[in-house]
Amino acid sequence: MSNGTNSETPRTLVPQIFCRSCASPLVQAADWSQEDESRWKVRLWCPECGFEQTAILDRPQVTHLSFAIEEGFACLLEALTELGASFSADSGLDLVKKARSERIEPGGY
Repeated sequence: MSNGTNSETPRTLVPQIFCRSCASPLVQAADWSQEDESRWKVRLWCPECGFEQTAILDRPQVTHLSFAIEEGFACLLEALTELGASFSADSGLDLVKKARSERIEPGGY
């Protein structure tokens, strides 16, 4: 896996979070709210099977979850880069640029 800078420097590995129902690595934090100074209430959702679970996480667990989400987003951008490379330059489809600028709109591609 590359680190997005076209260098061979390996990325720090962040453990993935897997769905308890279907084992998908695509689990997402759907809602976050801070319970107190050291605990967060997080609703986890799997887009593949629809499994939902609410968890109360302490600060280290929330940090771990944040890193896992960022790693997943980096993998998504990497896949979009590979997909974009397969299209011709004049097709006008620049998914990576749109994803990084958060300007992907329904039907906008």
